[in-house]
Amino acid sequence: MTPRLIACVIDDDIIGDVRNSKPIGRAAADLFVVRALRRFCPAVKLVAGVERHACTVEELIHLKPSIVFNLAFSALSCEPSFAGALEMLGIPYTGSGPLGIALANDKVRSRNLLAAAGIRVPRFVELSQTRRPTKIDLVPPFIVKPVVSGNAVGIHAGSVVDSYARVLKRADRIWRELEEPAVCDEFIAGRELHVGMVERAPGHFGITAIVELHFAGTKEGRGFMTEVLGVKRKARRAYRVLYRQAALTRLKMAEIVEIAVATSNLLQLRGYAKVDLRMDNEERITVIEANANPALWNGEIWRRPGFETNLKRIMDAALRKARE
Repeated sequence: MTPRLIACVIDDDIIGDVRNSKPIGRAAADLFVVRALRRFCPAVKLVAGVERHACTVEELIHLKPSIVFNLAFSALSCEPSFAGALEMLGIPYTGSGPLGIALANDKVRSRNLLAAAGIRVPRFVELSQTRRPTKIDLVPPFIVKPVVSGNAVGIHAGSVVDSYARVLKRADRIWRELEEPAVCDEFIAGRELHVGMVERAPGHFGITAIVELHFAGTKEGRGFMTEVLGVKRKARRAYRVLYRQAALTRLKMAEIVEIAVATSNLLQLRGYAKVDLRMDNEERITVIEANANPALWNGEIWRRPGFETNLKRIMDAALRKARE
């Protein structure tokens, strides 16, 4: 059944670009979603997601939408509480609930849970502003990331380092710029794989694709995702990223699917999710992170069985949850 009104919540700093059909940076993915939603629902209302402000929730209460397609606040500290507010108001919304979002966004807590369940994660050390180990008992090279921020925010070409002093320097930069602690991982040389999943039934994810990321201009196995930065009015990452269907044996594909689904269920994700992995030269699979409400775009990872079909399934999952 077609929803009467879809409220699409989009971060306030990019909603203008989406409204003006400018596919720039983060707005490009949201624009894909809005255009697809409008092809099968005539009433799609764009709502600005304003961090730490009640106006977004107040506008949704006034609109009384059939469903909220939640594209806002990705990996921000307010993301779980926004989902919680929608749940308390009884407004159906896409994606994971407050607990799933909070777990997935926290690289330390999620990895500790996964490791306890026997799922391989990187060896890592948490680095807060005030508590630092005297040494790092990991094998270089290291990659230093924010604990919470998603979409590779805070990760740059210089985030892979080979000394304790440089680790601390990167951690200090993350604290200054993002006001959050950092995590230092052993960098896993190898292939990077992303698994897209859409909920088909309660607790059951269907796999949309397993894609491999190819990083132009890097040595084989040494590329990694970096933050999108504006360069000469264009949004770019440090390395150009090409997404292609991963060439894998059936056995390895089955292993990856099992790991990705187990990760999503363990972290209580729902609706849709993306799990990022690395496969080293010995073909060992390591979960780098899980994404509760990942970006959606009409690309390789969400194209099967069809982009609009996946959006409808994501909304169906939200409406099922609301009826429980």
